[in-house]
Amino acid sequence: MKTLVYRMGGLGDSILIYPVLEGLIKKGYTLTVWGNPEYFKLAEIAGFCSKTTFYEPKEDFDLKIIFSKNKEIFSSFKSTSSSLAQTVFINPIPEGKIWVVDYYLKSLGMGHYVFSKNLNLNFNVKKCPGLCIIHPGSGSKKKNPEPEFFIKLRDVLNKAGWEVIYIAGPAEKEVMKNYQNTIYVENQVDLAKNLLKASLYIGLDSGVSHLSSYLGIPSIVIFGPTDPEVWHPVGEHLINIRYAHCPPCFPSVCKEKFCLHQDFLIGEILSKLKKFNQRDIL
Repeated sequence: MKTLVYRMGGLGDSILIYPVLEGLIKKGYTLTVWGNPEYFKLAEIAGFCSKTTFYEPKEDFDLKIIFSKNKEIFSSFKSTSSSLAQTVFINPIPEGKIWVVDYYLKSLGMGHYVFSKNLNLNFNVKKCPGLCIIHPGSGSKKKNPEPEFFIKLRDVLNKAGWEVIYIAGPAEKEVMKNYQNTIYVENQVDLAKNLLKASLYIGLDSGVSHLSSYLGIPSIVIFGPTDPEVWHPVGEHLINIRYAHCPPCFPSVCKEKFCLHQDFLIGEILSKLKKFNQRDIL
């Protein structure tokens, strides 16, 4: 069945529908993704879709799956496509405490589908034992601790025997000056290849963290004001950090932001590191 899947959003938003794409492909659907092609390039490489487009496709489809709560903006699109096509709208933000991937699959009647926990890209990348990659940013400053936290974290990890490299993209240009040993990447293929070198990854609730965990890298992800029960990444070697004494408050973030205090985060990271199997991070 010729199917169009629409999902605009950031890298993390895009990655969170990869399990849906995988499931549809395995059911025999032929998929075109209407979204940011840069964020779905890895889905193409993994075989989860045939092509991607940033602009409205003019061809006909048998099925259209639209991840959007704004149906009105698609009225003109529906008039140019086959009137026989079935259209399914899914609100990209679930109601209640349900992991967004489970919510998407259940919305499409695929709640029992067992999706891949690791994104297999078949890149020939040599792992660097003892290398920790840190991503010091996210899509919202409200989710970010002070830059000094990442410097202190580097020093703590260095003392524990880790080599630390920061990774940054266009969104982190303004903070790159704060950190030494920074890799700058602009496309997702280069990002994935650099992440695959790491034996450990530490980051915030960001698209880079979603990709790291999905690639199978042992990942510690800091959820400050956001909710890991809803938004945690796909992955088998993932540990989430969340301050348990106050509920998630994003996007109306409180001024105190106890969840992002550096002493709390450092202590949690050192504690969580002990929970990884030694074989996972060597």
